[in-house]
Amino acid sequence: MLARIRQLHDTTIDRYRRLGLNNSTIAWSLFAEGLFVLLVGKIIVDLVF
Repeated sequence: MLARIRQLHDTTIDRYRRLGLNNSTIAWSLFAEGLFVLLVGKIIVDLVF
């Protein structure tokens, strides 16, 4: 499972680098994506239960 997460992480970073983003911008983008997934997950759980 950790290998799959690492592969997804590396693929995402490579995709952002091809867009010309620097490390700082990539870090903020990954942080924002993580918050988005967390908040959407919380909303889904609240709706279901």
